[in-house]
Parts: sequence; C-alpha cells; structure tokens
Amino acid sequence: MSLNLNAKWRVLPALLLVGLGLTGCSELLLRQTCVGLAKDMRYCLAPLPHDFAPATDKPLTKPTAKPAVITSQQTESKTGLSTPQSFSQKVSIKVGDETHELLTQLELEGERMTLVGLAPLGQALFTLVYDGNTLSSEQSVLLGDNFKAEYLMAMMQLIYWPEQSIRAHLEGGHLVSGLCDTVGDTLVDTSPCRQIYSQDTLISKNGQQTQVLQINYRQGTGDMLWQAHINLTMPQAKFELEIQPI
Repeated sequence: MSLNLNAKWRVLPALLLVGLGLTGCSELLLRQTCVGLAKDMRYCLAPLPHDFAPATDKPLTKPTAKPAVITSQQTESKTGLSTPQSFSQKVSIKVGDETHELLTQLELEGERMTLVGLAPLGQALFTLVYDGNTLSSEQSVLLGDNFKAEYLMAMMQLIYWPEQSIRAHLEGGHLVSGLCDTVGDTLVDTSPCRQIYSQDTLISKNGQQTQVLQINYRQGTGDMLWQAHINLTMPQAKFELEIQPI
C-alpha cells in the first residue's frame, strides 16, 4: 500500500477519523491488505489461524526481546475457523483532544473475517470482509476516499491474533510481549502488553529503541482475552484506541 508519509505520525489517525459518524449511500471497494504503521514499517493482514482460540495465546510474563523466526508457511499451514465466533465492542478513537466513538461487530467464520462499524446511534458506517486473500469494503460514500477502515481491521489482528502470526506478517518492526505498567485512577498497575518497535533500532548503538505501538490488556486477560479492556497507543502520533466488550 502506497502512503504519503511526509507527516508519517499523523497518517494513521487521519485515515481512521475522517468522516466518522456520517451515513448515506454506500459503495463497494477493494482494499489493500497491507497498511503502514510508520515509515518503513507495515503490517499485512494474516489469514485466520486454524481453530482460532485467542485464549491459548496468552501474553508472556517475561518480555521476549529476540523472538524466534517463524515463516508465513508455518503460521498459514492450516487456516479456517471450525467454530464461528462473534464479538461486539465499543471503540473509542482519540487523537490529541479529539475523540470519536463507534460500535463494531467482529465475525470470524471459516476463512472469513467480517468487521461492521456503526455510529453510536446505530447507523451503518462500513462493512469490511477479508477472506484470507482479498479485502472488500462497503462503506458510506459520505465517509470519503480518505477513510481507510482497513486500519481498524489490522489493529484488531494486532490485538487478538496469535503472536507468531503477527511476527510473520509484520515488516520493518519487531513484536515484544510481556508486562507493562499502566496508570489507573489511584495507582500504578501491571498488565500484559504487546509492544512494536522499529526494526532499525535493533542495531542502535545507544541501545535505545523507538516504540511505534503498545497494546495493554486489562480486566479478564488470559483465558478471557476477548473480554479484556484494550488500550492501544501510538506515542509518536498522539493516537489512542480503546476497546470495551459489549
């Protein structure tokens, strides 16, 4: 997917937020399956894992700084979900001082991943369907050409997909999982998290790494990952995504 990255840290929020809350006649579009997360970094949508069960992919209690190399052939040897799964969520997107909310319904069945977006009052915004190869989008024409809802689908995979699948489809970055400190109303807590860093910082002479994205899992993690409260942040973009199960 070709993106104008002159303002690289503002690209993702702008694509997500343009026109949220608008409804109208819809149009059917074919979308790219790879989305840019930062300069020289992108994530390509992965097929549904065979017998997908996110609860078996628990975040580690210890960070993995040097993950094992796993090829796409290893993670895609068996695809297709034998038992259909459906999840309803309230999604909040914040960039700077602006906040937008929508409702989503995520359906996983066979080799198909469907993501439906609704305005808070129930008006249809978009429907995304990914079959493991192609991504189609039906969305309100009033959302405009700059609204790229496929970024939201990519984030759903970064949040819920097995770690080995994410690593196999992440280009120009590396994934670390472990425990991170989160600030609550009255105290600092520790929760499972995933972090994505720029690949070029792995060989940095000063040992500092550039964090592109962080995902924190709170309330009901482990065996109930899909029931967790999710907080995803992109520090350089001043971008935040919160997901609450409904």
